[in-house]
Amino acid sequence: MTTPCDVLDLPADVEDLVASLLHPGGIRTVFQPVVRVADGVIIGYEALSRSTTMPHLSPAAWLEAADAVGRRLEVELACMAAVSDAGDPPDRALIFLNASPDVAVDPRFAELCGALPRHVIEVTEHVAVEDYEPLLEGLRALRAGGSLVAVDDVGAGYASMSHVLQLSPSFIKLDRSLVSGLDGDPRRRALVEALQAFAAASGALTIAEGVETEAELRALSAAGIDLVQGYLLARPQEPWVEVSAQARNVLLPEPGAPEALEPEQLAAALDGARTPTEACELVSRYLSHQGGLLPSVYLERGGVLRCQSRRGQWLVMDGLRPGAGISGTAFAEGCEILSTDVASDPRYRLAVPGVSSEMAVPLTVAGRVVGVLNVDALAPILPRHVEVVRLCGRLLEARLEELDASGSPSAILHDLSRLMPTLAVAGSAEALVDATLAAVAELTGFDAGCVWSFDDDGALDVAGTIGDGAAGLTGLPDAQVLALRDLVADLASCYSGGTDLSLAVPPTHVLRERGARGVVLVPIRDGWDLTDMLVLTSGARSFVAPDVVDAVEALCLQAGSRLAALRRVAELEDLLAAQR
Repeated sequence: MTTPCDVLDLPADVEDLVASLLHPGGIRTVFQPVVRVADGVIIGYEALSRSTTMPHLSPAAWLEAADAVGRRLEVELACMAAVSDAGDPPDRALIFLNASPDVAVDPRFAELCGALPRHVIEVTEHVAVEDYEPLLEGLRALRAGGSLVAVDDVGAGYASMSHVLQLSPSFIKLDRSLVSGLDGDPRRRALVEALQAFAAASGALTIAEGVETEAELRALSAAGIDLVQGYLLARPQEPWVEVSAQARNVLLPEPGAPEALEPEQLAAALDGARTPTEACELVSRYLSHQGGLLPSVYLERGGVLRCQSRRGQWLVMDGLRPGAGISGTAFAEGCEILSTDVASDPRYRLAVPGVSSEMAVPLTVAGRVVGVLNVDALAPILPRHVEVVRLCGRLLEARLEELDASGSPSAILHDLSRLMPTLAVAGSAEALVDATLAAVAELTGFDAGCVWSFDDDGALDVAGTIGDGAAGLTGLPDAQVLALRDLVADLASCYSGGTDLSLAVPPTHVLRERGARGVVLVPIRDGWDLTDMLVLTSGARSFVAPDVVDAVEALCLQAGSRLAALRRVAELEDLLAAQR
């Protein structure tokens, strides 16, 4: 009979080995930089654990030994705890942490993550995940706290594309088996290029692991890979190691080398755009393929900024007022804003966790600012990206000037004119809430909804529901409902339109956890005062068209003023009844 010691060439007493790891100071952390291909900038460091008592043993060996005696979870958590001893990395770089699915769902791991700087959880697999639901639930909670997620070892073992689709990562790490010999293997190169195209389309960044030769690095750069790490860049060392001179010579462009913006195809496509929204969509699509950018375009409608298109975000933050957030400020002041560190920028409004930098370019037509082209990024925005965004802004301005910015009447107006009277004839606040929910559900095709009312003291109450799935909404804790209300407090609405891979705003994670693929959140106001909030969800649909949103907001606008009047009438009737 063989033992873990026989197989792994470990000391005879595996328990002693594990005890040495769990003893204070038994694990130390070294770091390997994760480097951006475009300019050689370090955007993060992968934390790698080493045994202080048996440095000749690989982590895989002693983790497997710990697994054999049922103590792997303890050892992995000890590795996580040792990471914080290094302190914060320079320039707000990300820390990449390896975690097995079992660790990722442990509450102690979430507590450790809460004490770390900006970080990415690399989900590793040693056996196939049989049940994804606990893992997905754990990752949703971690993402709500600001963690980003990567899938490790893609292309090897159990890290299949199905795994990637399940976890919706922000980073896809390509295994060394795909990188090794890439420069001389057309099949490997084709697979890497396909993975890069998939990542770009889903708003994720690719990281190639195990880069050891200049030829591999050049081939990865030609394939459009975003980030790299490996011995060529730097070996794992004490914090914080720099990129090798050899790798820098490959990564940094030669002085005077032209930037390949390739705007001709975008310009030609914009010439064929028939509406402002279509032109905005083309620009967002173009920018989303520039490497890690999350673009969105807003045009002014009725004094607020209305989202026309975006990529990589699950939820649209619509109806931004001038001066609200970086986009609203760029619109109000008519000047470009480049925020290289949003964490220290008081103008930044939280959009998706992990955003590092943001750029907003005002769009000017005929001497008037008509909108904003905005870009978020999970890493510092490159100088070449800045130029690309500016160029896209100029091309979009030119096309918008040629188009009728007011657009054409939508067919949805027919439905709106048909549904408006159903609100007008409601004889009570309860009937009006029910009519509003029914009308909005019909317009959107969503199947469950709830309206909450709020009093002056902030207390909330369920004013009405629709659909069998409404129980999932009415069961939300008050704190989560209030977080959703705060999200839309200075907006006209929030609504979904991204894919399951898109990044979400933290307060809406609770809706995704309850199975919502699509959501609509609309504040209902009496004048400027937010008195109620409508939330509608769908388990099957995610996209909501902009013209449908306009109609939904019009219904809620009518409902808000009339709802307040009906409630005041009811209060007076109750008062008169009490005096009789």
